[in-house]
Amino acid sequence: MAGKTSRRVFVQAAGLAASGLMASARASAGVVPEPQARPATRTMGARFRALLNGPEPLICPGAYDVLTARLIEAHGFKGAFVGSSVVNQALVGQPDQALVTVSEIIDYNCVIASNVDIPILADVDDFGATPLNVYRFAKQAERGGIGCAAFDDRMPINRATAYSVPGVFPKARMIDNIHAAADARADMVLIARCLAPTPNNSYTEMLDRAAAYAEAGADAVWIGLPTAQDYVKAADIVKKPLMAVIGGANFPATAAAMKAARVAVGQSASMVNIALGAVDKALVELKTTGRMSEAQKGSLSREMSDKVEQVQELNERSGKYNLPRPSAPER
Repeated sequence: MAGKTSRRVFVQAAGLAASGLMASARASAGVVPEPQARPATRTMGARFRALLNGPEPLICPGAYDVLTARLIEAHGFKGAFVGSSVVNQALVGQPDQALVTVSEIIDYNCVIASNVDIPILADVDDFGATPLNVYRFAKQAERGGIGCAAFDDRMPINRATAYSVPGVFPKARMIDNIHAAADARADMVLIARCLAPTPNNSYTEMLDRAAAYAEAGADAVWIGLPTAQDYVKAADIVKKPLMAVIGGANFPATAAAMKAARVAVGQSASMVNIALGAVDKALVELKTTGRMSEAQKGSLSREMSDKVEQVQELNERSGKYNLPRPSAPER
């Protein structure tokens, strides 16, 4: 037995010696050793979670395309919100009444997410309505780089009729959907949107559901309440961060509102209407005067335009590959 042990030790020592000799030979021959693996970068989900749990409230202004998301990033905001209404407007030019599919919503958001360096909070409607679909789409969304998915308990018929027909999922079904999304994701943050007052205007039911959604695995809950003080009370009941739509006349982005709602978003649809309003004024001026002089006074500065279009980076890449620098009007 002792002889076998001595032989094993000899073989191991010989192997180590040979490895050392080979390494020395490679070094003397000028062979560069393989670099160590780089540390893994944090996913957008992990980055959003850190912001969610950080010391400051998180404001995610509404974006409706890559350039508005980059503009939000350029102004120092840490995340951007893309509402499902934007996808309806962009793809079919109609209101948010369940006209586009969850796949279309996710694909649209993934294009934006892949072109910015801040997490995207995506409103994905009901995420597919059934637990099996929710599981599939949660995986698809996270693979596409979406940092946070907000999905609601609102039935498609309710969305399709703009709240005219009541309809929210039974609480047990929504809890199953949350379980499915939580099982599917790795780091992606999940926000459950609670629309319980739709059938009966019961805020008591809303808060009961919100607490159940939080307990089921939602990282935060999106609810609509009248005042900042109502959010303070709700936070004590739900025990998870709350998300709210702020920035309007009735609920501005004040310090009190931000203390009440941990995650706040500005409606993407409002950004679309602001932009369309500017274009509309330009078209009126063009039709009446043949110019757009007044409208162009509100244009983005050249400096900011170059920044959101990443002109410097593009020009540097052109130079690296021996392409001529483009003319100014083109970039």
